[in-house]
Amino acid sequence: MRLTREQKLELVKKHLESGISFRELAEEYRLETDKIKYFVSLYQMHGEQICTNQEKLSIYTREAQLEAIQRYLNGNESYRKIGIELGLSDANILRDWVTLYREKGEEAIKTTHVRRNYMLKENRLDRIASDEVKDRLAYLEAENDYLKNCTP
Repeated sequence: MRLTREQKLELVKKHLESGISFRELAEEYRLETDKIKYFVSLYQMHGEQICTNQEKLSIYTREAQLEAIQRYLNGNESYRKIGIELGLSDANILRDWVTLYREKGEEAIKTTHVRRNYMLKENRLDRIASDEVKDRLAYLEAENDYLKNCTP
C-alpha cells in the first residue's frame, strides 16, 4: 500500500506522540515495520518538511547520486542509512541507482526528479475508467453520425 505524504506524517506522529507501536501501525496501515521505522527516522532527521515540503528534496543531481552510490559501494553504509541522510522517500531508490550503475555504468546515472503527478491506485483506476467511458462515448457518437448520414 502506498501512502500519501499526509498519511506518512500521521503515521509518524501516531508513533512519536501517541506511543503506538510499530507493529500496531504496521497492521493498521498494512505496511512492513521496516518501512514505518524508515519514515520515523526520516522525520527525526529532517523534520516535518520531509512529509510536507517534498519539492525542495525532489531533485537528485547526478553528482549526489554518484556520491551516494560510492558511499554504498565502499561497504561502510547501508541503503537505509544513506537514504535517510539524503531524504529519499524510500531506501529502494538508492538500490535502484546502484543496480543501474552496476549494469550500465556511470554514464547511465542522470539527474532525476521525483514524479510529481503520482496518483493513488484508486485515482488511477478512476482515470482509466473515465478514459474508457470517453472512448466509448466517442465511438458511439461516430456511429450515430454515420447512421444519420447513411439513412435516406
